Amino acid sequence: HDALPISGMTIVQQKELSKVLNMALPIMEEEGDEKSVLYASVHPMEGDGFDDLSNAVDRLALNDSGLEVHRTSGAASSADGGPFLGPGLRVGFQGLLHVEVFRQRLLDEFGLDAIVTPPKVPYIITYLASKSKPRAADAPDTEVVEDLSKWPSYGYRFKVQEPMVNVRIMAPVTYAGNVMELIKRKRGKDLNTKPIDETTWLFSSNMPWGEVVTDFHDELKNTTAGYASFDISDADPPHQEANLSKVDIMLNGDIVDPLAFVCHKDDAQAQARVVCKKLHEVLPRQQFVTVIQAKADGKIVASERIKAYRKNVLVTGGSKSVGGGDITRKKKLLEKQKKGKKRQQTSGKVSLSQAAFNSVISRS
Repeated sequence: HDALPISGMTIVQQKELSKVLNMALPIMEEEGDEKSVLYASVHPMEGDGFDDLSNAVDRLALNDSGLEVHRTSGAASSADGGPFLGPGLRVGFQGLLHVEVFRQRLLDEFGLDAIVTPPKVPYIITYLASKSKPRAADAPDTEVVEDLSKWPSYGYRFKVQEPMVNVRIMAPVTYAGNVMELIKRKRGKDLNTKPIDETTWLFSSNMPWGEVVTDFHDELKNTTAGYASFDISDADPPHQEANLSKVDIMLNGDIVDPLAFVCHKDDAQAQARVVCKKLHEVLPRQQFVTVIQAKADGKIVASERIKAYRKNVLVTGGSKSVGGGDITRKKKLLEKQKKGKKRQQTSGKVSLSQAAFNSVISRS
């Protein structure tokens, strides 16, 4: 409906088109405001498409009150993707399904293909006293780390507390074994089962939010043929100490911060191998060798190599060989090609797609 103009009114961004704010009156917080469940960074697929993406997200936010958009600037911001992704937006979503709907709407309504990084999980880091690697005197002992580029580097002594949630799952009793195995694999604690009726059970467990927010929904649907459903609520206590490791993914020696993930220390090597193998399948082949490595606790725990495209420099058109039977000439050409490939490997850029980030989201 049409709104009458009101003197003294200033609207920065409307969440609902029908809402008119009179800035002369005190603004009361509405009870029905939706709170974002998870946050992720959104980046344009093209390096120069940030302005178009920003405008498109603003327009989507007009009729999607569940979107929470934050703009940050500077190289150290959580939405900065570094040399692989470039600038982006930090966006709050209502859940993983909301993320998929958001990406599809960007594509359908604005023709923009965006990259959404894995959801961010806030960890509480408590630093311990260390003589070998002391911290600055004015540095805080405890801090909340959501952006994994700010995770303590190897050598510091610290404790990690991860956020916990209560998960309730309703599934047919015939899939009870599969559900309990999934909860165990996702590090669920205090598992309780309760029969709802003859064919349906209710499972409840205390589970790390980092395990739920990634691929838990997909795995639950797969393991129960789509018949299970679940919901979450705040846990008490909301955080628990855990033995976690951060795994960095490197491409040709460069750390790709948006591909980093955190998992239990015992699972670090196995999950790193899965991610490296998936990246080997989805990353495009280049004119140079692409080395994929995973690093955890100061050492390389997994590695893959994508071979380079190779032109036969010994053939000059058709099937005519260079230099006839002279092996010296052939060796010089091959050595020149080898040096060129090595130079490309140090300066070439590997392009990332949404499939690369899905490899980190789904690590099972």
